[in-house]
Amino acid sequence: MKFRYFKPLTIEEALTLKKVDTENSLFIAGGTDIFLLMKKGIIAPKTLISLRNIKDLYGIYDVGNNIVIKSSTPLRDIELSPIVRCNFPALYDALIRMASIQIRNVGTLGGNICNASPAADTLSPLLVYEAKIKIIDNTLKESILDLKDFFIGPKKTLLNQEQLLTEIIIKKPSPTTSSAYYKFMKRGAMDLANVGVAVNLNLNGEIITDAKIGLTTVAPTPIRAFKTENFLKDKIFSEEILYQAGEIAKDECSPITDIRGIDWHKRKVVAVYVRRASLEAFRRLRK
Repeated sequence: MKFRYFKPLTIEEALTLKKVDTENSLFIAGGTDIFLLMKKGIIAPKTLISLRNIKDLYGIYDVGNNIVIKSSTPLRDIELSPIVRCNFPALYDALIRMASIQIRNVGTLGGNICNASPAADTLSPLLVYEAKIKIIDNTLKESILDLKDFFIGPKKTLLNQEQLLTEIIIKKPSPTTSSAYYKFMKRGAMDLANVGVAVNLNLNGEIITDAKIGLTTVAPTPIRAFKTENFLKDKIFSEEILYQAGEIAKDECSPITDIRGIDWHKRKVVAVYVRRASLEAFRRLRK
């Protein structure tokens, strides 16, 4: 397969190159998904525009009340960041369970988001942190979107061919908040999620003042379990409450039977993992 390969040094240069042949060119960061699709013959771009040499798309920054992760930051760098590990334990949980270290050294957070797989490990943690993303278009106009509104279908997002994801913005948690991510997979390591569940809890003593629950691989897109979140709010933390929450959560999702599992089994896993992730988040707050 023949294709042209460009390595721009700036965001503006990358967007200009994309404008030359918008329909037949692709941005590429780590390439862990794109190269696989090319090898299988599913896609055949005429031009690849690498983002790896653009310094403005790399790094993790503490900015006021937010942590900003640039889109081309490798997953491994995010995993090793003390800022991420201390503030966003569910995201750290997801990263250490993703693929292999070799893949995480290459793959990027922006690529994981834009690939929009319903099974992507980072997405349910980012959803429970109510992450926002910054997008720039070929006129250099920037816009900020809630991540929960970004996904419109399996492998489909609101990002058009003339736009580029540049930043992921996550608000710093309060001292009374903690989170956890649980992943059910067929193999013990380096496997895609059959079910992914992230929980972010805010507590005042034993009272759950706020709850966020993110689910992956159980709907056409990564989703929030809003009914379950509303149920948990203002409840006293207990095993019984978590059991009820799990039962509500399993009815909020719409899994299908596929190579990753049977629909009814995925629902049961959701119920169990909502409880387990909640207990782990609670345990972390009490450490």
